[in-house]
Amino acid sequence: MILRTMLSVAAALVAAGLAAGLSQATAPGKNGRIAFSRYVSNTSTGHIVVANSDGSGKRTITHAARGYIDDHPDWSPDGSRIVFDRGCSNNCSHHIWTMRPDGSGLRRLSPRCRSSAFCPDDLEPRFSPDGRQIAFTSFRGPKTGGYAIWVADANLRHAHRVATGAMPRWSPDGKQLVFVAKPRAVYGVYVCNSDGSGLRRITPVRLKVSEHPDWSPDGTRILFAAGPKDRWNLFTIRPDGTGLRQLTRFHGLTSVQVGSYSPDGKSIVFSAVVGAVNKPGASLAGVFVMTADGRNTRPITRTRNWDGEADWGPRP
Repeated sequence: MILRTMLSVAAALVAAGLAAGLSQATAPGKNGRIAFSRYVSNTSTGHIVVANSDGSGKRTITHAARGYIDDHPDWSPDGSRIVFDRGCSNNCSHHIWTMRPDGSGLRRLSPRCRSSAFCPDDLEPRFSPDGRQIAFTSFRGPKTGGYAIWVADANLRHAHRVATGAMPRWSPDGKQLVFVAKPRAVYGVYVCNSDGSGLRRITPVRLKVSEHPDWSPDGTRILFAAGPKDRWNLFTIRPDGTGLRQLTRFHGLTSVQVGSYSPDGKSIVFSAVVGAVNKPGASLAGVFVMTADGRNTRPITRTRNWDGEADWGPRP
């Protein structure tokens, strides 16, 4: 994605021709279905799709109007709701919505625009492990310091700014957040307490982090993508910055994007151009599943659409 600013990831995805989107904080539990975003490039439209972990039972559960994109789905810890953001493909503001897994009960959480001159730009929402809070990326006016990570209750009320960064994910105990930030020249993965204190970078400067970190359900590893532009691979690291490990060794144009760990921690869902169905000259991504050690990769989607932003939900 091409960041609208340093931190606006959703606009980047669209502007880059849907090239690549907060990996989700995965609550421990039994594995359920996978939710992901599907971008139909000839209509500049994106929908949320759910599927079983073997790729069967695919169902489109949102039907955005032409030119609008539903993005960054995240399952609630009990599997009863999905939160996501909706925006238009020509760089308008995004708003956070919630719904049931079948697409019913659609409800807007983001506040209405205060005036025609300003509207909050809320995107990349993620439920806390207890389901009582949502962390998200937002721009809520020049006085708030630009795009940053905010935390609010599950209805997106009582929002407060936590840290400068984007794509937040909760630790399994709900006490910390992991996210991507660029205080200097290179994007890195950062961890802080849920109130913004204790900020620290955990990835080495030599690694150019792309986006989408995710915490393993047992809290021992953080998954992220890094590498030269559009030639990313997946890595894990401990929350204290030790134990860096490379999981995949893809070559060429990869555009690998973290999705999330499975609730049981044994698998990872992600998206990539490598292995996806493409006509000559295209670079559309597909959704894949692999074991948590980076092996046994298999496709979940096989279409000529851009499929990504995947989140593995719990079994209700």
